[in-house]
Amino acid sequence: MKAQRWLWVSLLIGCSVAAQAQRADGIYSIKCMVQMVDAPDGTRKADCTNHPRENGVIGIKGKIAFDVVTTHELMDQEGAPEVTDLILFIDGQALPGTYPVVESTTTEKLPPGSGIIEEGGQEPDSVVTYRVTFTINRDLTSDKGRENWTKLLSGLGKNRKLVAVSLGLINGPPLPSTYKAEFVRIKAKGLIVFLVVAVVLAIGFLGIAARSGALRDKEPSPPGAAAIAPTARAYSLSRTQIALWTLLVVYAYLFIWFITGEYNTVIPGTILAILGISAGTYGTAAAIDKQKVADQHTTVARSESLTSDLFVGADGADLHRVQFGLWSVVLMIVFVVTVYRTLAMPAFDNSLLGLMGISSAAYAGMKIPEKKQ
Repeated sequence: MKAQRWLWVSLLIGCSVAAQAQRADGIYSIKCMVQMVDAPDGTRKADCTNHPRENGVIGIKGKIAFDVVTTHELMDQEGAPEVTDLILFIDGQALPGTYPVVESTTTEKLPPGSGIIEEGGQEPDSVVTYRVTFTINRDLTSDKGRENWTKLLSGLGKNRKLVAVSLGLINGPPLPSTYKAEFVRIKAKGLIVFLVVAVVLAIGFLGIAARSGALRDKEPSPPGAAAIAPTARAYSLSRTQIALWTLLVVYAYLFIWFITGEYNTVIPGTILAILGISAGTYGTAAAIDKQKVADQHTTVARSESLTSDLFVGADGADLHRVQFGLWSVVLMIVFVVTVYRTLAMPAFDNSLLGLMGISSAAYAGMKIPEKKQ
C-alpha cells in the first residue's frame, strides 16, 4: 500500500516537473520591445522602453526584437527551457519555426539583500538579459503551423491590423505582454511586382489563345462539311476549364512567392486532384469527339459568343454544361479568395472533389448524344 502511495506521489511530481518544462512564464519575462530609431547624429540605434506602446510595422520576412529577462537560478531549474526555445506569438497565435537569434547577453548581479543567497555563502543571484531577434518566417510543414497562420492571416479582415506580440513555447501560453505592432499582410512592393507579371502573362496567354485557337474545338470537320478556320470555331468548355485552372494555380504560386518569398510553397493534393479531374474531363471529351468524327457526325461549329459556345448546344442551353461550368466557377472563386486571404492554396474537402468529379462525369456522359450545328 505504501509503495502504491509513493508511486502516485512520484507520478504527480513528475507530471508537475513536465508541466513546468512546457511553460516559459515564471522563468522568462519580456523587459521591453526593441525598435530601430533615428539618432540625432544621423545614425540608427536600438531603442528599448519598458512602457507598453504600439511599435512599428511588421510582416512576413520582417524582423522584431525583444529584451528577455531571467535569472541564473531560474535557468538552472530542472526542465527550464533555453531562451532559444522561445517562439514568436502574433495575435495570440504561436508561429512554429520563428526561433530567435540571440544578439547579445548582459549579466548583472543583484545588490546584497535583493537576491537569494545560496547555501555556503555563494554570491547573490544574477539577472540575465537576452536581446533576441525573430525573423517572421512562415513554416507550413506542420498542421499547427498551417492552422495558426491561417487563423492569423484570415483573422486580419483587412491588409493591416494592430496585433498583440509576445513570446513563449509552442504549446503556450505566451509570456504576459502588452506590446503591439501593426501587422501588414501584403506589402505594396511584392503586390506591384505580381500585378506586372500577371498582366504580362495574361496578355501572352490571351494572345496565343487568340492566334492559335487553343481554347476552341480542334476536331476536323466530317467529309463534305464546310471547313471552319481554327480561330473561328466554337470555344470548348473542357479546354477552357483546364486552361483556367492551370492559369489560376500558376498565378497563385507566383502571388505567394512574390508576397512571402516562399518558392517552395505547399500545393495541396486536392489542387492536383482538381487539375487531374480537369485533364481527365478534357481527355474524355476529346475521345468522344474523335469517335463522332469517325461516325461521320459534326463535332465543330462556328463561334457565336463565348457564353453561347460554352453553355448552349443545338437544342438550346444544355443543363450538363451549365452545371459543370457553374460548379467550376464557384470553386475558382473560393480558390482565389482563399489564396488572397491566407497566402496559401486551399485544401478542398474530399466531398467537394467528389461533387466536381460527378459534375465532370455528367458533362462527359452527356456529350455522347450532344449535337452541334
